[in-house]
Amino acid sequence: MKKKILIIFAVICVIAAGAGYYFYRTQRNVSVGLNKNIQDENGKKGKTSLDSSKVLVVYFSNGGNTQKLAKEIYNQVGGDFRQIKPVKAYPKGNKLYDYTKNEQEKNGRPKLKDLNIDISHYDTIFIGYPIWWYTYPQIILSFFDQYDLSNKTIIPFVTHGGSGMSGTKEDMEEYLKDENVTVKEGLAVSRTDIEKSQKETVEDWLKELGYK
Repeated sequence: MKKKILIIFAVICVIAAGAGYYFYRTQRNVSVGLNKNIQDENGKKGKTSLDSSKVLVVYFSNGGNTQKLAKEIYNQVGGDFRQIKPVKAYPKGNKLYDYTKNEQEKNGRPKLKDLNIDISHYDTIFIGYPIWWYTYPQIILSFFDQYDLSNKTIIPFVTHGGSGMSGTKEDMEEYLKDENVTVKEGLAVSRTDIEKSQKETVEDWLKELGYK
C-alpha cells in the first residue's frame, strides 16, 4: 500500500515538474519585448468589412508577443485599441512562474488599470492573451468580470508555446454563458513564429471568419 502511495506521489511530482518546466521554457524562449511605441488608439479605419467604429481590439501582453499580434490585427480591423494592464505589475524572470501559478490556484482577479472605454459602444471585441498554464491569464477573467459583454461578439487570439488555444474559446463561452455572447474561432500563433510577419496569417483568419 505504501509503495503504491509513493508511486502515485512520484507521478504527481513528475507531472507538476513537467508543467512547471513547460511554463518556464515557453516564457523564457521567444519574447519580442513590449514595444513602448505601441500605444492605445481610437477610431482607426480598418481594411476589412468590419464596422470599425464599433470594434475594440484589447489585449494583455507580458512579454510583447501578444502585443505584436494585437497590433497587426488592429491594423486590419480598425476601431479602438487598448492594452490590459494590471495595477500591480507581474514579476519578471523566474518569479513569474510561482506568482502566476499561485494566482491561478487561488482563482485570483488582479485589478486592472482604467482602460478609458465605454464598453457599450462596441459590438465586436477582439481579445488577446498569452497562454499561461494551459489557459488564459487570470487578468482576462478580471476583464470579463469588470465589463458587461452581453450580446457582444468576442473573437479571441493567443500566443503560445505549443498548446494552441488550449480550449480557451470553450472556457470563455462557459464563463460568459449568462451574457449571451457569441465567441468566434480564435487565432493561435506560436511564440516561435511571432517574429515573422503576421499580415497574411491574420488576413486568412479574418476571411475564415467571414470578414473581407
